[in-house]
Amino acid sequence: MSLWRLEWLRLVRTPRALALAVVFLAIGLIEPVATRYASTLLSHASHGAVIRLPKPTPADALSSYVSEAAIVGLIVLVVVAASALGFDSSPGLAAFFRTRVRSMWQLVAPRFTAYAVAGALAYLLGTLAAWYETHLLIGSLPAAGLFAGALCGVVYLAFAVALTALAASLARNTVASAGITLAILLALPLLADVHAISGWVPSALVGAPAGLVAGAYQLPHYLPALGVAAVAGAVALALAVRLLQTREI
Repeated sequence: MSLWRLEWLRLVRTPRALALAVVFLAIGLIEPVATRYASTLLSHASHGAVIRLPKPTPADALSSYVSEAAIVGLIVLVVVAASALGFDSSPGLAAFFRTRVRSMWQLVAPRFTAYAVAGALAYLLGTLAAWYETHLLIGSLPAAGLFAGALCGVVYLAFAVALTALAASLARNTVASAGITLAILLALPLLADVHAISGWVPSALVGAPAGLVAGAYQLPHYLPALGVAAVAGAVALALAVRLLQTREI
């Protein structure tokens, strides 16, 4: 059985793919509702005090989905990807896989691809759910901006999976790999405070969907961040392969 088919079966025959789909879908269905009825929910939580918020816009609902997906959904994706990429966590498992390939890339590529694709599909499923709920409750979202924003989100998630591969080459267990990855992803927005490079930081892609549907920016505005995320992801994968190749079991 090829390693590509093995990784696909591992993804769909375990709860990993289902967990990703359920998390992103739930966020996509819940956040527009929470945005629409935020005033009512806050009034109930404050024991009857009337709280009036500005009327929500479709962009607000999508922004709420994107914000939650970039926290909860991203954590789930990083954890499941780290568990798949941590084949060195067990010496016996490491020896089994390593002795059956000529290059470490043959082990890393199927795992990276499987979870990058799974994360992208789950994110798109959640985006469609958010689009539908927003259309019903608040108003329509521009299709061009929505799908351009989804492209930015997909690239960012693929970048996160590539970082997970690099973290797995530095640590031997799932928790440590996921922790390193999430620490890097959390630190990246700090670079956005530097005005000269704020548009080049991959974390700029997180807020792209809301900015694009609101008309604040067009897709070319995010091209630097898209390029950096793609290049940095490729470098992270290359480093991961190199470090895993030279690491002792």
